[in-house]
Amino acid sequence: MNVERGNKPSASNWARYESCPGSFQLGLEARRLGQEAFKRTVEADSGERIHAVLAGDTTVKLSEAEEEKCGFLRERADGEIKRIFGDEPTKQLVEERFWFSIDGQAAASGRVDRVVYSETVALVQDYKSGFREPEPAETNAQLKFLAVVTAMHLRRHTHVEEVVAQIISGPYGVTETRFTKPQLADAWDNIIATLKAINDPRAAFNPSPQACRYCPAMNICQAVKDLVLPVAKQQCSSLPSGDRAARLLDECELLERHITAIRAFYSEQVLSDSSYQIPGWSLEPGPSRREVKDWRAARDILEEFIDPMVLGELASFSIPSVEKLLAKTLGLKGKEAGVKLAQILGELLNVRPGNLCLKRVKGEARVATLVE
Repeated sequence: MNVERGNKPSASNWARYESCPGSFQLGLEARRLGQEAFKRTVEADSGERIHAVLAGDTTVKLSEAEEEKCGFLRERADGEIKRIFGDEPTKQLVEERFWFSIDGQAAASGRVDRVVYSETVALVQDYKSGFREPEPAETNAQLKFLAVVTAMHLRRHTHVEEVVAQIISGPYGVTETRFTKPQLADAWDNIIATLKAINDPRAAFNPSPQACRYCPAMNICQAVKDLVLPVAKQQCSSLPSGDRAARLLDECELLERHITAIRAFYSEQVLSDSSYQIPGWSLEPGPSRREVKDWRAARDILEEFIDPMVLGELASFSIPSVEKLLAKTLGLKGKEAGVKLAQILGELLNVRPGNLCLKRVKGEARVATLVE
Protein backbone atom coordinates (compact mmCIF):
# COMPACT_ATOMS: atom_id res chain seq x y z
CA MET A 1 0.00 0.00 0.00
CA ASN A 2 1.20 3.50 -0.80
CA VAL A 3 1.71 5.16 2.60
CA GLU A 4 1.31 8.61 1.08
CA ARG A 5 -2.30 7.98 0.05
CA GLY A 6 -3.24 5.83 3.05
CA ASN A 7 -6.43 3.80 2.68
CA LYS A 8 -8.03 6.35 0.39
CA PRO A 9 -9.03 5.64 -3.23
CA SER A 10 -6.41 6.42 -5.88
CA ALA A 11 -6.70 7.80 -9.40
CA SER A 12 -4.66 4.94 -10.84
CA ASN A 13 -7.48 2.53 -9.91
CA TRP A 14 -10.37 4.79 -10.90
CA ALA A 15 -11.44 2.75 -13.93
CA ARG A 16 -11.71 -0.33 -11.69
CA TYR A 17 -13.76 1.58 -9.10
CA GLU A 18 -16.19 2.71 -11.80
CA SER A 19 -16.50 -0.80 -13.23
CA CYS A 20 -16.52 -2.77 -9.96
CA PRO A 21 -17.35 -0.56 -6.95
CA GLY A 22 -17.06 -3.41 -4.45
CA SER A 23 -13.38 -3.95 -5.29
CA PHE A 24 -12.28 -0.92 -3.23
CA GLN A 25 -13.46 -2.10 0.19
CA LEU A 26 -12.58 -5.72 -0.53
CA GLY A 27 -9.09 -4.61 -1.56
CA LEU A 28 -8.63 -3.00 1.86
CA GLU A 29 -9.79 -6.22 3.51
CA ALA A 30 -7.35 -8.27 1.42
CA ARG A 31 -4.49 -6.07 2.65
CA ARG A 32 -5.68 -6.37 6.26
CA LEU A 33 -5.71 -10.17 5.94
CA GLY A 34 -2.31 -10.29 4.24
CA GLN A 35 -3.93 -11.74 1.10
CA GLU A 36 -3.28 -8.86 -1.30
CA ALA A 37 -2.81 -9.87 -4.95
CA PHE A 38 -0.45 -8.25 -7.48
CA LYS A 39 1.73 -6.39 -4.95
CA ARG A 40 4.58 -5.72 -7.35
CA THR A 41 5.48 -6.54 -10.93
CA VAL A 42 8.74 -6.23 -12.87
CA GLU A 43 6.96 -3.86 -15.27
CA ALA A 44 5.75 -1.66 -12.41
CA ASP A 45 9.24 -1.44 -10.91
CA SER A 46 10.68 -0.46 -14.29
CA GLY A 47 7.97 2.16 -14.81
CA GLU A 48 8.66 3.60 -11.37
CA ARG A 49 12.34 4.07 -12.22
CA ILE A 50 11.53 5.71 -15.56
CA HIS A 51 9.03 8.06 -13.91
CA ALA A 52 11.61 9.03 -11.27
CA VAL A 53 14.18 9.97 -13.92
CA LEU A 54 11.58 11.93 -15.91
CA ALA A 55 10.85 13.83 -12.71
CA GLY A 56 14.52 14.80 -12.41
CA ASP A 57 15.91 12.18 -10.01
CA THR A 58 19.58 11.82 -10.98
CA THR A 59 20.30 9.00 -8.50
CA VAL A 60 18.20 6.37 -10.31
CA LYS A 61 20.04 4.06 -12.69
CA LEU A 62 18.25 2.84 -15.81
CA SER A 63 18.98 -0.03 -18.15
CA GLU A 64 19.75 0.76 -21.78
CA ALA A 65 16.19 -0.13 -22.79
CA GLU A 66 14.76 2.03 -20.00
CA GLU A 67 16.96 4.97 -20.99
CA GLU A 68 15.64 4.70 -24.54
CA LYS A 69 12.03 4.70 -23.31
CA CYS A 70 12.73 7.60 -20.99
CA GLY A 71 14.30 9.73 -23.72
CA PHE A 72 11.46 8.98 -26.11
CA LEU A 73 8.77 9.90 -23.56
CA ARG A 74 10.56 13.13 -22.64
CA GLU A 75 10.94 14.14 -26.29
CA ARG A 76 7.27 13.53 -27.01
CA ALA A 77 6.11 15.32 -23.88
CA ASP A 78 8.32 18.37 -24.53
CA GLY A 79 7.06 18.51 -28.11
CA GLU A 80 3.45 18.65 -26.90
CA ILE A 81 4.26 21.49 -24.49
CA LYS A 82 5.77 23.49 -27.34
CA ARG A 83 2.74 22.79 -29.54
CA ILE A 84 0.23 23.90 -26.93
CA PHE A 85 1.97 26.86 -25.29
CA GLY A 86 4.48 28.00 -27.90
CA ASP A 87 6.58 30.78 -26.37
CA GLU A 88 4.01 31.64 -23.71
CA PRO A 89 5.47 31.76 -20.15
CA THR A 90 4.56 28.66 -18.15
CA LYS A 91 5.15 27.03 -14.79
CA GLN A 92 5.56 23.34 -14.06
CA LEU A 93 4.83 20.74 -11.38
CA VAL A 94 6.18 17.18 -11.48
CA GLU A 95 5.26 14.09 -9.44
CA GLU A 96 2.77 15.97 -7.27
CA ARG A 97 -0.06 14.28 -5.38
CA PHE A 98 -3.33 16.22 -5.49
CA TRP A 99 -6.28 15.47 -3.22
CA PHE A 100 -9.98 15.44 -4.01
CA SER A 101 -11.71 16.89 -0.96
CA ILE A 102 -15.35 17.01 0.09
CA ASP A 103 -16.29 19.57 2.74
CA GLY A 104 -12.63 19.94 3.64
CA GLN A 105 -12.11 16.20 4.07
CA ALA A 106 -9.64 14.30 1.85
CA ALA A 107 -11.62 11.64 -0.04
CA ALA A 108 -9.28 10.42 -2.82
CA SER A 109 -6.00 11.38 -4.48
CA GLY A 110 -3.99 11.14 -7.65
CA ARG A 111 -0.32 11.67 -8.50
CA VAL A 112 0.30 13.69 -11.66
CA ASP A 113 3.45 12.98 -13.63
CA ARG A 114 3.68 16.49 -15.04
CA VAL A 115 1.54 19.63 -15.05
CA VAL A 116 2.50 22.62 -17.19
CA TYR A 117 0.27 25.67 -16.87
CA SER A 118 -0.18 29.26 -17.92
CA GLU A 119 -2.68 31.75 -16.53
CA THR A 120 -5.60 30.19 -18.43
CA VAL A 121 -4.57 26.70 -19.62
CA ALA A 122 -3.24 23.66 -17.76
CA LEU A 123 -1.66 20.65 -19.45
CA VAL A 124 -1.71 17.34 -17.55
CA GLN A 125 0.65 14.68 -18.92
CA ASP A 126 0.50 11.07 -17.80
CA TYR A 127 3.40 8.84 -18.90
CA LYS A 128 2.80 5.21 -19.84
CA SER A 129 6.05 3.27 -20.16
CA GLY A 130 4.63 -0.24 -20.66
CA PHE A 131 3.96 -2.19 -23.84
CA ARG A 132 0.27 -2.68 -23.09
CA GLU A 133 -1.88 -0.20 -25.01
CA PRO A 134 -3.27 2.39 -22.56
CA GLU A 135 -6.88 3.50 -22.49
CA PRO A 136 -7.15 6.57 -24.77
CA ALA A 137 -7.27 9.97 -23.09
CA GLU A 138 -10.85 10.54 -24.27
CA THR A 139 -12.16 7.64 -22.16
CA ASN A 140 -9.41 7.33 -19.53
CA ALA A 141 -10.93 7.41 -16.03
CA GLN A 142 -7.59 8.07 -14.32
CA LEU A 143 -6.92 11.07 -16.55
CA LYS A 144 -10.41 12.46 -15.90
CA PHE A 145 -9.73 12.34 -12.16
CA LEU A 146 -6.30 13.97 -12.59
CA ALA A 147 -7.80 16.77 -14.70
CA VAL A 148 -10.32 17.59 -11.97
CA VAL A 149 -7.85 17.56 -9.05
CA THR A 150 -5.35 19.59 -11.09
CA ALA A 151 -8.01 22.25 -11.72
CA MET A 152 -8.88 22.21 -8.01
CA HIS A 153 -5.24 22.73 -7.06
CA LEU A 154 -4.52 25.48 -9.59
CA ARG A 155 -7.62 27.55 -8.92
CA ARG A 156 -5.79 29.09 -5.94
CA HIS A 157 -2.97 30.35 -8.20
CA THR A 158 -4.43 30.90 -11.68
CA HIS A 159 -7.60 31.49 -13.67
CA VAL A 160 -7.51 28.22 -15.63
CA GLU A 161 -10.35 28.02 -18.16
CA GLU A 162 -9.35 24.72 -19.76
CA VAL A 163 -7.44 21.56 -18.81
CA VAL A 164 -5.70 19.64 -21.59
CA ALA A 165 -5.07 16.03 -20.54
CA GLN A 166 -2.69 13.71 -22.39
CA ILE A 167 -1.52 10.11 -22.31
CA ILE A 168 2.14 10.01 -23.40
CA SER A 169 3.11 6.51 -24.52
CA GLY A 170 6.20 5.20 -26.29
CA PRO A 171 4.70 2.48 -28.49
CA TYR A 172 1.25 4.08 -28.91
CA GLY A 173 1.91 7.79 -29.23
CA VAL A 174 -0.07 10.63 -27.70
CA THR A 175 -3.81 10.80 -27.09
CA GLU A 176 -5.47 13.97 -25.85
CA THR A 177 -8.72 15.25 -24.45
CA ARG A 178 -9.80 18.67 -23.21
CA PHE A 179 -11.96 19.75 -20.28
CA THR A 180 -13.74 23.09 -20.20
CA LYS A 181 -15.22 24.37 -16.94
CA PRO A 182 -18.65 22.77 -17.59
CA GLN A 183 -16.97 19.48 -18.48
CA LEU A 184 -14.86 19.62 -15.32
CA ALA A 185 -18.07 20.16 -13.34
CA ASP A 186 -19.61 17.07 -14.97
CA ALA A 187 -16.46 15.08 -14.18
CA TRP A 188 -16.64 16.31 -10.57
CA ASP A 189 -20.20 14.97 -10.28
CA ASN A 190 -19.07 11.67 -11.78
CA ILE A 191 -16.27 11.35 -9.20
CA ILE A 192 -18.70 12.11 -6.37
CA ALA A 193 -21.03 9.35 -7.65
CA THR A 194 -18.14 6.86 -7.82
CA LEU A 195 -16.99 7.71 -4.28
CA LYS A 196 -20.54 7.18 -3.03
CA ALA A 197 -20.74 3.81 -4.81
CA ILE A 198 -17.41 2.42 -3.55
CA ASN A 199 -18.07 3.46 0.05
CA ASP A 200 -21.53 1.87 0.11
CA PRO A 201 -21.50 -1.15 2.50
CA ARG A 202 -23.45 -3.03 -0.20
CA ALA A 203 -21.19 -1.98 -3.06
CA ALA A 204 -21.73 -4.14 -6.14
CA PHE A 205 -19.15 -6.47 -7.70
CA ASN A 206 -18.71 -6.78 -11.44
CA PRO A 207 -15.66 -8.95 -12.25
CA SER A 208 -14.18 -8.66 -15.73
CA PRO A 209 -10.74 -9.09 -17.33
CA GLN A 210 -10.27 -5.32 -17.28
CA ALA A 211 -11.46 -4.69 -13.73
CA CYS A 212 -9.64 -7.66 -12.21
CA ARG A 213 -6.32 -7.27 -14.04
CA TYR A 214 -4.45 -5.84 -11.03
CA CYS A 215 -7.16 -5.94 -8.38
CA PRO A 216 -5.64 -6.54 -4.91
CA ALA A 217 -8.81 -8.37 -3.83
CA MET A 218 -8.66 -11.13 -6.46
CA ASN A 219 -7.39 -13.80 -4.04
CA ILE A 220 -10.43 -13.45 -1.75
CA CYS A 221 -13.12 -12.23 -4.17
CA GLN A 222 -16.14 -14.54 -4.14
CA ALA A 223 -17.54 -12.88 -7.28
CA VAL A 224 -14.44 -13.96 -9.21
CA LYS A 225 -14.62 -17.50 -7.84
CA ASP A 226 -18.31 -17.74 -8.75
CA LEU A 227 -17.45 -16.74 -12.31
CA VAL A 228 -14.36 -18.91 -12.91
CA LEU A 229 -15.48 -22.15 -11.25
CA PRO A 230 -18.05 -22.98 -13.96
CA VAL A 231 -15.29 -22.50 -16.57
CA ALA A 232 -13.04 -24.99 -14.78
CA LYS A 233 -15.90 -27.51 -14.55
CA GLN A 234 -17.26 -26.99 -18.05
CA GLN A 235 -17.99 -30.16 -19.98
CA CYS A 236 -19.08 -29.99 -23.58
CA SER A 237 -18.65 -31.92 -26.80
CA SER A 238 -17.61 -28.81 -28.70
CA LEU A 239 -16.55 -25.29 -27.79
CA PRO A 240 -19.15 -22.53 -28.35
CA SER A 241 -18.97 -19.79 -30.96
CA GLY A 242 -20.23 -16.23 -31.31
CA ASP A 243 -21.15 -14.26 -28.18
CA ARG A 244 -20.78 -17.28 -25.90
CA ALA A 245 -17.26 -17.82 -27.22
CA ALA A 246 -16.44 -14.20 -26.37
CA ARG A 247 -17.80 -14.64 -22.84
CA LEU A 248 -15.92 -17.91 -22.40
CA LEU A 249 -12.63 -16.27 -23.43
CA ASP A 250 -13.26 -13.43 -20.96
CA GLU A 251 -13.92 -15.99 -18.23
CA CYS A 252 -10.75 -17.88 -19.19
CA GLU A 253 -8.73 -14.68 -18.92
CA LEU A 254 -10.13 -14.12 -15.44
CA LEU A 255 -9.25 -17.70 -14.48
CA GLU A 256 -5.70 -17.22 -15.77
CA ARG A 257 -5.30 -14.00 -13.78
CA HIS A 258 -6.72 -15.71 -10.70
CA ILE A 259 -4.15 -18.51 -11.01
CA THR A 260 -1.36 -15.96 -11.55
CA ALA A 261 -2.41 -14.08 -8.41
CA ILE A 262 -2.41 -17.29 -6.33
CA ARG A 263 1.06 -18.26 -7.52
CA ALA A 264 2.37 -14.73 -6.92
CA PHE A 265 0.98 -14.75 -3.38
CA TYR A 266 2.67 -18.01 -2.40
CA SER A 267 5.90 -17.03 -4.14
CA GLU A 268 6.02 -13.87 -2.05
CA GLN A 269 5.33 -15.85 1.13
CA VAL A 270 8.16 -18.31 0.50
CA LEU A 271 10.56 -15.57 -0.61
CA SER A 272 9.94 -13.23 2.33
CA ASP A 273 9.85 -15.82 5.13
CA SER A 274 12.50 -18.57 5.23
CA SER A 275 10.41 -20.56 7.70
CA TYR A 276 7.38 -20.65 5.43
CA GLN A 277 7.22 -23.93 3.52
CA ILE A 278 4.81 -25.59 1.12
CA PRO A 279 5.34 -29.37 1.03
CA GLY A 280 6.64 -30.43 -2.37
CA TRP A 281 7.00 -26.86 -3.70
CA SER A 282 9.85 -24.35 -3.74
CA LEU A 283 11.15 -21.30 -5.54
CA GLU A 284 13.48 -22.33 -8.35
CA PRO A 285 15.32 -20.28 -11.00
CA GLY A 286 13.40 -20.11 -14.26
CA PRO A 287 14.98 -20.12 -17.73
CA SER A 288 18.12 -17.98 -18.00
CA ARG A 289 17.89 -14.60 -19.71
CA ARG A 290 20.25 -13.26 -22.34
CA GLU A 291 20.99 -9.54 -22.62
CA VAL A 292 23.17 -7.59 -25.02
CA LYS A 293 25.23 -4.90 -23.25
CA ASP A 294 25.62 -2.58 -26.25
CA TRP A 295 23.52 -3.15 -29.37
CA ARG A 296 25.46 -0.60 -31.43
CA ALA A 297 28.75 -2.41 -30.80
CA ALA A 298 27.01 -5.74 -31.37
CA ARG A 299 25.66 -4.58 -34.72
CA ASP A 300 29.14 -3.59 -35.90
CA ILE A 301 30.36 -7.12 -35.15
CA LEU A 302 27.29 -8.81 -36.65
CA GLU A 303 27.79 -6.95 -39.94
CA GLU A 304 30.86 -9.15 -40.51
CA PHE A 305 28.53 -12.15 -40.71
CA ILE A 306 25.23 -10.69 -41.95
CA ASP A 307 24.70 -8.29 -44.85
CA PRO A 308 24.33 -4.79 -43.27
CA MET A 309 21.36 -4.05 -45.56
CA VAL A 310 19.56 -7.20 -44.40
CA LEU A 311 20.45 -6.50 -40.78
CA GLY A 312 19.10 -2.96 -41.10
CA GLU A 313 15.71 -4.26 -42.28
CA LEU A 314 14.96 -5.83 -38.89
CA ALA A 315 11.90 -4.25 -37.31
CA SER A 316 13.61 -4.41 -33.91
CA PHE A 317 16.97 -5.53 -32.59
CA SER A 318 16.28 -8.37 -30.20
CA ILE A 319 18.21 -11.55 -29.51
CA PRO A 320 15.56 -13.88 -31.02
CA SER A 321 15.24 -11.81 -34.24
CA VAL A 322 19.02 -11.55 -34.72
CA GLU A 323 19.45 -15.23 -33.89
CA LYS A 324 16.85 -16.20 -36.49
CA LEU A 325 18.52 -14.03 -39.13
CA LEU A 326 21.93 -15.48 -38.27
CA ALA A 327 20.58 -19.03 -38.66
CA LYS A 328 19.12 -18.19 -42.06
CA THR A 329 22.31 -16.49 -43.26
CA LEU A 330 24.72 -19.19 -42.09
CA GLY A 331 22.45 -22.17 -42.64
CA LEU A 332 22.34 -23.14 -38.96
CA LYS A 333 19.70 -25.24 -37.23
CA GLY A 334 18.16 -25.33 -33.76
CA LYS A 335 20.47 -24.37 -30.94
CA GLU A 336 23.42 -23.93 -33.30
CA ALA A 337 22.41 -20.30 -33.96
CA GLY A 338 22.39 -19.49 -30.24
CA VAL A 339 25.83 -21.02 -29.75
CA LYS A 340 27.19 -19.13 -32.76
CA LEU A 341 25.70 -15.83 -31.62
CA ALA A 342 27.35 -16.26 -28.22
CA GLN A 343 30.70 -16.91 -29.93
CA ILE A 344 30.34 -13.84 -32.15
CA LEU A 345 29.28 -11.38 -29.44
CA GLY A 346 31.53 -12.72 -26.69
CA GLU A 347 31.52 -10.40 -23.66
CA LEU A 348 28.78 -8.25 -25.21
CA LEU A 349 26.30 -11.05 -24.42
CA ASN A 350 25.29 -11.45 -20.79
CA VAL A 351 23.50 -14.55 -19.53
CA ARG A 352 21.59 -13.91 -16.34
CA PRO A 353 19.84 -16.44 -14.07
CA GLY A 354 16.09 -16.63 -14.62
CA ASN A 355 13.58 -15.15 -12.21
CA LEU A 356 12.59 -17.31 -9.28
CA CYS A 357 9.29 -19.11 -9.80
CA LEU A 358 7.23 -21.53 -7.77
CA LYS A 359 7.65 -25.12 -8.95
CA ARG A 360 6.70 -28.61 -7.86
CA VAL A 361 9.87 -30.36 -6.63
CA LYS A 362 10.80 -33.67 -5.07
CA GLY A 363 12.00 -33.94 -1.48
CA GLU A 364 11.96 -31.23 1.16
CA ALA A 365 10.91 -27.75 0.10
CA ARG A 366 13.72 -25.20 -0.04
CA VAL A 367 14.33 -21.61 -1.07
CA ALA A 368 16.78 -21.08 -3.93
CA THR A 369 18.94 -17.95 -3.95
CA LEU A 370 20.60 -16.34 -6.92
CA VAL A 371 24.16 -15.06 -6.65
CA GLU A 372 25.23 -12.70 -9.42
